[in-house]
Amino acid sequence: MVFVSFLLICFSLTAIFAAEAPEIYTPSEKKRLASSKSLNDRINVYDTAFERIRKEIEKDIRNDRFADASRTLKTWSALLDVSQADIEATINPKKKPGRIRQYEIHLRQTIRELRNLRIRSPMELYDALLSFEEHAEETRRKFMIILFDM
Repeated sequence: MVFVSFLLICFSLTAIFAAEAPEIYTPSEKKRLASSKSLNDRINVYDTAFERIRKEIEKDIRNDRFADASRTLKTWSALLDVSQADIEATINPKKKPGRIRQYEIHLRQTIRELRNLRIRSPMELYDALLSFEEHAEETRRKFMIILFDM
């Protein structure tokens, strides 16, 4: 009886967290991820999703949809977490894929652009952008450690 109650609690918590979890990928990106055979292929998908989300945030801010931009930042943060975990888990220390370097460069350029965007954003979005910028910078540092064995 206790076990059944425990299972019901776990299932309900899973449903609650699944409802709050942002949808990171488009259907085509999901399909590409599922069919990817190498880390380079998955990094290509991460980079495509990264760029799509970046453009979406810029569009939201340009159109004064700050609540949407804040939600999109959460999606972007989730993408960074997923991609970092995948890269750390599957990278071969002796043979690092070239796409990880390009992904790190893209992330670095975007962080710089975010600083300009943050300056022009309203206060309700400023803190969310600052928090995301710090998270992105930490992810970028971890990629640098992976790339250069620091």
